[in-house]
Amino acid sequence: MIGEIVEQVSTRKLDDTDYEEGRPQWGTARFNTRMSLIINMRDSKDRFSFFFDEISELLLGRGDPHTGTAPDINLEPYGAADKGVSRRHAMIVRRETALNVIDLGTPNGTFLNGQRLVPHQPRVLRDGDELRLGHLILRVSFARI
Repeated sequence: MIGEIVEQVSTRKLDDTDYEEGRPQWGTARFNTRMSLIINMRDSKDRFSFFFDEISELLLGRGDPHTGTAPDINLEPYGAADKGVSRRHAMIVRRETALNVIDLGTPNGTFLNGQRLVPHQPRVLRDGDELRLGHLILRVSFARI
């Protein structure tokens, strides 16, 4: 190797090494009286908005035609049945100054930023998170009021 020139090749940076459907989000988890929760439909301009004092528990799912009841966030108009959303799919619960999402034991699952939730175990929601119920994708944001 004396007198040989060794070419150094640097490692090529790849932009697609994270194979999960969601991407990590690092928004704030703090949710207080000066904030509102906004849930946007991925492929629609429609959104659901709730003030701090309106949230103790919010049920996400679809209406029940037999009882005529509907969840707090009724996803029926967005093709929820075809996308695998259960009638009682997930719950958003306010605990002091944070919001938690809980999968209610659904067959198609609830995903937070690409990771499937363990049924009935709360996970903290953050500003900028992506929720997927079956194949229906929702974006979560916190807005100051």
